[in-house]
Amino acid sequence: MKRISLLIAPALFWTMAVQSQEPSKEIQDSYRRSSICMIMMDEANMPNRELIRKAFLDAPVPDKYNDHNISERVFDLATLQLTDADKAAYLQATAPDTVAGKVAKKKGGFGKIMKGVAGAAMSIAAGTESSTTIDTGDRETYAMIAYKHLLEKAVAKQLFDKWFINHQGDFTMDLVKERGLYDATVMDVQTAKSSVRGMGMLEDAGEELVNNTFVVVSRYRYMSKEELVAELEATAKAVGSLFGDYGDIAASAGSVARLSLGDGYYVRTTSFLFQLRWNNNISNTFYADLWNNPEKYHASDIFSLKYVGEERAWANTKAGIFSSKTEEELMHIATVNATDAVLAKLEKKYDVFKTKTPLLSVEPLTASIGLKEGVEPGDKYEVLEKIVNAETGKTEYKRKATVTVTKDKDQIWDNRYMASEEQALAGDVQSITATRFEGPKDLYPGMLLRQIK
Repeated sequence: MKRISLLIAPALFWTMAVQSQEPSKEIQDSYRRSSICMIMMDEANMPNRELIRKAFLDAPVPDKYNDHNISERVFDLATLQLTDADKAAYLQATAPDTVAGKVAKKKGGFGKIMKGVAGAAMSIAAGTESSTTIDTGDRETYAMIAYKHLLEKAVAKQLFDKWFINHQGDFTMDLVKERGLYDATVMDVQTAKSSVRGMGMLEDAGEELVNNTFVVVSRYRYMSKEELVAELEATAKAVGSLFGDYGDIAASAGSVARLSLGDGYYVRTTSFLFQLRWNNNISNTFYADLWNNPEKYHASDIFSLKYVGEERAWANTKAGIFSSKTEEELMHIATVNATDAVLAKLEKKYDVFKTKTPLLSVEPLTASIGLKEGVEPGDKYEVLEKIVNAETGKTEYKRKATVTVTKDKDQIWDNRYMASEEQALAGDVQSITATRFEGPKDLYPGMLLRQIK
């Protein structure tokens, strides 16, 4: 099958990338990002509620995602009460985990639970905690509440509207053209239907753009170190009590946490990940029946979200380090860092949420990701080359190699929010603006990295 490479590395890009680790804007912008909508659960009794709410709303969407936020980004938990119908709807949202109409059993069992308890102690220092050890039951309830809100506010349709409806209420492919890196003429729907590449672009738009649209609903809590440790110990003991002699092992996770956590206060977030549904039936219905037919479009029921999963992370407010900062500024820093941390954990845990990152240089091999994205020494990434299938007109990604994050921690970029200022206060200056990788040399800037397990 004949294939045409779309990413021929210009000599200028190569020279710029080799000479400097500064990100090239052309390379940075020449790939398709996932789109993300971020929503916050608001709780009346949450300490520092207004400061966290303001920090959440003020924080920009991380630059590795396209901003797909809708107008209403905060909702009040007190206004939502779960019913049996809500629980049934939530189970439908987990459809990818169903077999013959019945909910499939989750894999892992006892061994996974105990691994999670042990893993909690190992991950404390990194500002994260195992998703299998903390109030799992409560989190499922909050996931149901999150989904109920998304249904009541027709968020799935709002996401479609943002893709295909302009401010005047007309159908448009402008955002698809912009984010899909398509030229202007062939993305016209009627023109696209008359050419292989045009239809390929429409399929790309669905598979890579619309299908890679996500909603992250987050619950934030402000708590002290002692509160965090107490919660972890209580849950670990509860898990341990189910398994007799394993109770002492489970309970020890809280003791390790007490030693590993820094003093002070934390912003902790639990985030629930949803994905906009897109498949052949939806695509066919949308383009054949709904396009340029506002009445049918707005009455349609094809818009829906599926539940992917959840994760949890936290960040210290670091009052002792940023002594000149106000409480509002400290809260903003911690909220942003906790949000970045939980997004990184979601990406590592769920393949569907993994993003692609352009390779910036080849001598040395570098990419503009770091601690904010949860990069750790020895992490493995596949290197993808973007191609066009000449027969179908669709974009494909072919694996060309694998690379590994350097084991030298000094060569892993600390790009967390306010990290440079924190280092300066400690008398350190970070000299790198990208993370170093080890791998083959027959690569070129602009190829895409995607983490693998």
